[in-house]
Amino acid sequence: MQRRKTNQEQIVFDSLEHLGHATSEELINYINENNNNISLATIYRNLTKLMDDKKVKKVKLGSVEVYETVKNKHYHFKCRSCGIVIDIDTEALPLDLDKIKSLNDDVIEDCDLVFYGICHTCKNKEKEGK
Repeated sequence: MQRRKTNQEQIVFDSLEHLGHATSEELINYINENNNNISLATIYRNLTKLMDDKKVKKVKLGSVEVYETVKNKHYHFKCRSCGIVIDIDTEALPLDLDKIKSLNDDVIEDCDLVFYGICHTCKNKEKEGK
């Protein structure tokens, strides 16, 4: 049975798409600042529906879980200074999952790869501060 897309669901999706990567708290704060007529329960219910429909997914970045809209396969870079999360195209670092799968008997279904470091903006700020 096809569910109809509600206005609130679209607001949750659009907000997450605008933010790029967001914790549930960041997403809720953004929605409340821009659409203060949506309840917390409605935000969570629509976030769950979007995940069930595979339009949104949860990604673990270190000890923090963030949500993002589903896009082409990509990796992540997280700045240790400012916390920004940047998508990295998989073509920049192709992994041969078939070869990795053949190394043992485990069933590998997918992978999330996160790089940690200092983004160019923070790096430039450090240079200017010296």
